[in-house]
Amino acid sequence: MSANSILDAIKTQSKAVIPIVKALEKELGKQRAHAIVGGAIAQAYVEYRKHRGFEPDTHPGSDVDGPVFPVVSAEVENTERSYGHNITHCEFAEYFRSINEPEIGALMTCGVDFAAEALMRPGWQFERTQTLMQGAGFCDFRWQRKLGPEDK
Repeated sequence: MSANSILDAIKTQSKAVIPIVKALEKELGKQRAHAIVGGAIAQAYVEYRKHRGFEPDTHPGSDVDGPVFPVVSAEVENTERSYGHNITHCEFAEYFRSINEPEIGALMTCGVDFAAEALMRPGWQFERTQTLMQGAGFCDFRWQRKLGPEDK
């Protein structure tokens, strides 16, 4: 799937998801509504990745046959045991910020990262502390290989 088609799909989905989230916020409160919707979207993405297939536990810097996201990234670290890149431009963030919905945009896009990484790279510790969607200067994606029995 191309970056443009993923962005178009997210824009189309947002037209349904945003009103649903807003209604749930009124009924359940913002925190509970976001937890439910964010969890459902993350699980749906995990199921999509399972169905699409992936090579488990690959090094995060290796080229894999995955979706092409509409982002620009810059590698900051690449060793056998660690990897990091910064997303310096994100069209998802641009879109959701342009419609004043970065929180819901984070549920729909950024929120899937932790669940997807836990599925695809169980031997790696994933961390991200900031996102463009939430106003940071870049998204900081970092991975560290977990120690195995052979490392002790």
